[in-house]
Amino acid sequence: MTKKTSFWSGWLQDNAVTEDPNDFYFQVKSSKMFTTEDVAKALQAEGTEFKLETLVDILNRGDRIIRNALLAGTSVGTGVFYAYPSVSGTWYGKDDTFDDTKHKVGVNFQLSASLREGLKAVGVEVLGLAETGPAVSTVTDHWTGEVNGVITPQEDLIVKGRCLRVDGDKEGVGIRFVRVDDGTETPVEIRRLTVNNPSQLQFRIPALQPGDYWLEVTTQYSQGSVLTKEPRTVRFRKVLNVAVPEAAQEG
Repeated sequence: MTKKTSFWSGWLQDNAVTEDPNDFYFQVKSSKMFTTEDVAKALQAEGTEFKLETLVDILNRGDRIIRNALLAGTSVGTGVFYAYPSVSGTWYGKDDTFDDTKHKVGVNFQLSASLREGLKAVGVEVLGLAETGPAVSTVTDHWTGEVNGVITPQEDLIVKGRCLRVDGDKEGVGIRFVRVDDGTETPVEIRRLTVNNPSQLQFRIPALQPGDYWLEVTTQYSQGSVLTKEPRTVRFRKVLNVAVPEAAQEG
């Protein structure tokens, strides 16, 4: 067995999908996402003479080149992953053509050998049961049915989890989308919150611009009858995407 040299900390979360009170899943402790700028700073710390803005520009150019290669249908291999363009769905007959409603273009990712080998040295540290605060398990776009992925502005979003009811009057209580690239916050209008239960929220997504977003819920709700003194905020652990509208792409 490989010696463990690093450890992922986290808590046991109640599995809301089953009724078994002893059924939990492990959620890795949230930390700040490592960004392109963080990579550039790490390179500087290793002794490179390039300025931070130069490194960030080089890394962004590299991302663009990789992205364009994948969009052109080319497989990409790095020291971290291998990526393969793919099309899912079924074709009925040799003359059947591509149909957006039946077929889906995507990219499959595979871990590199070095990363896979490195994971053998990772251990897990269970910090205990998670606090009974708000937690988000899944996010579903009501218009498309997609789970934990692309969301549709000005359509409904269904959020499931625990202790999510938006309650309280302290500053910050509510639902918001936070852009990953610049931290800009866009609140959800409370009047658009049509389902407000501890285990499920349903609300109208604001007119978000294309990009990547975090979803945050802040509430003073508790499982008892008394609100918490201070609001508690949960950020969904997966990034949500808003795509460029097809009309804009065609234009």
